[in-house]
Amino acid sequence: MMSRRSVSAAFALAAVAALGLAGCRARSAGTDYTVPTMGAPVGAMSLDRGAWLVGTTKGLWEVTVPGDTPSSKPVRIGYVTAREHREVRGGPAFTVYEVSGLDRSSPVGIVDSLGNAKRFKPRVNGHQEVEDAGNSTLTFSVQAIFETTKPVTLTATTERKLAFELLDADGNGTLDATEFPAIAARRGSPDTNRDGKVDWNEFDADDDL
Repeated sequence: MMSRRSVSAAFALAAVAALGLAGCRARSAGTDYTVPTMGAPVGAMSLDRGAWLVGTTKGLWEVTVPGDTPSSKPVRIGYVTAREHREVRGGPAFTVYEVSGLDRSSPVGIVDSLGNAKRFKPRVNGHQEVEDAGNSTLTFSVQAIFETTKPVTLTATTERKLAFELLDADGNGTLDATEFPAIAARRGSPDTNRDGKVDWNEFDADDDL
């Protein structure tokens, strides 16, 4: 299984193909990656690099829906990642919103900057079928991609915040020495108030993490 910070080459290929492009390279969130425009030769040594597009991560949101009862906490169902694309040689930039499941390695769809939504349906042999999910605001487009009747909420987050949540195994909002052994370090411990725990603010303030 892929890490939460990575997006598979297959997902990149599916997303680009849905926009009328072909080919891709695997990339990590937060870094530039390139995809050739349609018509560029295929092959590492033959690609027309001048025709490639560059994509940079511009935003990340968690997707939640209401719980089953009014007193229930919102239920997270996936994520949306915004990537800004432009040609290497210049030209206008455009944004593609990649919609993924909870593990972020299962693509479910994309939304372009005009609100056109595409839903990905897995098929046999690893293939994916691309379905039209309509045209609307980003929130309604994401709701359509997930095929839920419940209203969705997009809440901004960061890769760093998600890493903290992953470490916080018991979900109490702090990291103890079992979840984060660096707390016990004599020097450079992120536990600045020495209470034996690391909260989100301490974690986020430590540039070495």
